[in-house]
Amino acid sequence: MEFVNQQKSNERSNNLIYAWLFFAVSSLIFAGIFAFLVAMARTPVIQDILPGKDYIRIALVGHVILSVVIWFLAFEGVLWTFTSTEFLGVRIFSRAVAWSGFWLSVAGTVFIVIAAIFGLGIPLFINYIPVLTHPLFYTGLLILAAGIAITLLNTFLTIRKAFKERTYSGPVPLITFGMAMSGMAVAIAFICFGLSYYFQIFAPSRKVLLDFETLFWGGGHILQFANTIAMVTVWLFSANLVFKKFPIKDMYAKALYLFYLLFVIPAPFIYFIYDTASQEYKDTFTSLMQYGLGPSTGIFAIALLILIMSSSGGNKLLSKIKGLPWAEPAFSSLVISMAIFVFGGFISLMIYGSNTKIPSHYHGVIGGVTLSFMGLTNHMIYTLKRDIYSARLARMQPYVYGIGQTLFVIGMFIAGSHGVQRKTFGAAQNLDDIAKIIGMSIVGIGGLIAITGGIIFVVNSILSLIGPQRVFPVADPVKKSFQENKSW
Repeated sequence: MEFVNQQKSNERSNNLIYAWLFFAVSSLIFAGIFAFLVAMARTPVIQDILPGKDYIRIALVGHVILSVVIWFLAFEGVLWTFTSTEFLGVRIFSRAVAWSGFWLSVAGTVFIVIAAIFGLGIPLFINYIPVLTHPLFYTGLLILAAGIAITLLNTFLTIRKAFKERTYSGPVPLITFGMAMSGMAVAIAFICFGLSYYFQIFAPSRKVLLDFETLFWGGGHILQFANTIAMVTVWLFSANLVFKKFPIKDMYAKALYLFYLLFVIPAPFIYFIYDTASQEYKDTFTSLMQYGLGPSTGIFAIALLILIMSSSGGNKLLSKIKGLPWAEPAFSSLVISMAIFVFGGFISLMIYGSNTKIPSHYHGVIGGVTLSFMGLTNHMIYTLKRDIYSARLARMQPYVYGIGQTLFVIGMFIAGSHGVQRKTFGAAQNLDDIAKIIGMSIVGIGGLIAITGGIIFVVNSILSLIGPQRVFPVADPVKKSFQENKSW
């Protein structure tokens, strides 16, 4: 199904899509600012003027929550809105509710950013959602969660409205189905957060103090399902943009999505089986992610690889690879995203102990999700009737970010293999042999290259979004523009 050419323009939903996309890209601006502040917090003299004695940890909390939590949820907000309206040919269920969800998400993010900039509270490096122990930060998280929850509710009601009114022909479009599954995973993750809070505070076995690691452990694992499902959906979307077809039949693809849910839906019941303070509680959620993410993602990746190789001319492998459209950002970001994600997943099989192999693993998978979202942004900008500010930068960006992120992952793996512990900084890293020094040096070089790729993406996207609107005379303006504007 060539759904890309069947989208129906809806100015009202376009305004909301534009807002979510601008918010998503802007979150990376602040993530970059905090990455810069991490470097400044290690710089003599400058570190003395920053708030707090240990500002590097505060800045890291700000960077991680913006780049891993808010950026992902905001871009998923783009896709939830886009796929539930444009693909189904229906107006959004409630504009008032939709905008309420958006502005609550923005307001929550502002509170989080303010808390991190001014160094409020003590930084806690919690898995999945790091925390600053300050009421302003807590309030920001709650408001952000409320905004996302409202957005999800409105999305589900919009899909229900389209189904009742039969505004589309045939089955639910695959991309809409995939993002609905991602939304369900986010909703279940929020339920897990609520249950964890309840069993720690109000249940008969309640604790005196709230344990944030326990609070975010279960729901954090389920959020990774949501992000992976969204990434796979973007892979399929990008493949259809480039090759005008999906790599797998609609029925089988939807079955693979439902397989993810087999490991997501049971999650809330774990809180009624195990004490949240028990090791069984932690191990069960780890097992859900360990066995639930790999099979469907692997099958999707293999199907995409087969589609890619069968779409290229030539009989020999090298000629097939050369014949692929490497100059198209939708394609290059798809391939590099898949490669980085698979690399990060492979590293997970070699993790033991608490060393930097762990961040090596999740920087690989997170990098794969991030690059897939970045790659689709060009199409979203054109859907909003804007030109890409610089097609040359758009072509470069996936390679720059991909190379940097790969080096970062490799460096972390080398350092961890030689005993460098995670969540340590400066002298505490104990870089006492050449292998550790080489590993962390590669981390620094890769980090700088990846940040450069991030800057290119943010600058090019923002300048494109604030550019003038135009009316495209063709159904597929992205590809046509990249073909015509060779001078860029």
